[in-house]
Amino acid sequence: MRRRSRGRTTFAPQTLTCRVFGCRFRFAAEDHVLRWWCQRGCASGGAKAYPTPEEAERMAASLDREPRSPAILLAGLGGTVHRDRSPR
Repeated sequence: MRRRSRGRTTFAPQTLTCRVFGCRFRFAAEDHVLRWWCQRGCASGGAKAYPTPEEAERMAASLDREPRSPAILLAGLGGTVHRDRSPR
């Protein structure tokens, strides 16, 4: 049996960018409530209540990050990307 979500999360991408690339969510804490919305302006978003305002702020800070570039991902996988140019 699947649990039903208790939050009021909506997912209705209305912009072409969100339909193609997905939503870019932003997170913020307002008192003890964590709120999220799509930065691109579609109707996706929601809220979740936490027991304390500190917990909501901590979750918002950990979730609200900018996407990383592929170079950071490649460096984390074991090295740097470079071309070895040997003299001819």
